[in-house]
Amino acid sequence: MNLTVLLIAAYLPLPFILFMILRSGSFGKGSVGTLLKLFFLGAAVAVPAFLMEASCLFVIKLILGIFPEGAFGGNLPLVSAILRSLIAVALIQEGWRLFVLRKTTWKQMTMETLADGIAASAVVGAGFSMVMYGAWQAVFRLLPANLDAVRDAFPDFLHAGTVTAFIFALLFMFSIFGFSGLMGAFYGIAKREEQKDHGGRAGFMLFLSFLLPVLFHGLCAALIGYGIAEAKVLWLAIGLVLEVLMGFLMAAELGRTSDQASGEDQFGTGEKPVDFADSEEFASFAENSGKPDDPAEADDLTEPGASAEPDGLSEPDDPAQSDESSEIL
Repeated sequence: MNLTVLLIAAYLPLPFILFMILRSGSFGKGSVGTLLKLFFLGAAVAVPAFLMEASCLFVIKLILGIFPEGAFGGNLPLVSAILRSLIAVALIQEGWRLFVLRKTTWKQMTMETLADGIAASAVVGAGFSMVMYGAWQAVFRLLPANLDAVRDAFPDFLHAGTVTAFIFALLFMFSIFGFSGLMGAFYGIAKREEQKDHGGRAGFMLFLSFLLPVLFHGLCAALIGYGIAEAKVLWLAIGLVLEVLMGFLMAAELGRTSDQASGEDQFGTGEKPVDFADSEEFASFAENSGKPDDPAEADDLTEPGASAEPDGLSEPDDPAQSDESSEIL
């Protein structure tokens, strides 16, 4: 299929992904400079990731070439798809994206909502996927024809038919958005736990932010790769549908963030925080402050024998005392 058409299809979702991220407000609390930094760093690490992935795919191809076609109970193509997808694709790609996210945001950003992590990771994934897809297409077409052994080791989507290649290109960036979002969701939880000084929980969630995307990415890539290599339409369709569902799930979470930014609390309860100093309870408390609830308590506050009148102004209780005072004067 024409390279220009495939590149247009692959890059078409990019503006919509960036729009969703900006609309979430996650980077409105930080800076656009951080967003651009994450995007370009994600694009930069795609180059070493591409070289590592290509080398790993070639090595796996050589190792599996030693085995006869009937090895692994006749499931050699399935084993090949799993190893290629899990080790050469998912492990390397997710590892580089987490590396950028960890080095750029762990100490530089605060994350208040689940989608803050999704947004940061999705920006890295957007830059990464933009370079990765273009690099594979360019190298596949520029590689000399006499290097078919190397070409055969390349990802299966490069060998797909016209319709499949177009659909894969159209969903490529959106699928990376889904994998990156899954990473960012658990990364955001880890960051919040770290902000609360819960080191153990933060470390566990950080581990899950790497493990779960690797497993899910590897599963989807294996289904798609095996479906293309063995012409198994059902396997191919299941892999693509799983990628799309994950992408929509992450997009929905980003949509919720725009509501949280407009007033919901960070714990997702949906209740706006109340300032006690501005509440009716505080006004009532201030009005009644210092006033005894029981009138008897007011009498207790006056010491026995003490006069409520100022000194020198009280009238004597005995009239005789009044006359004696007059005589003296």
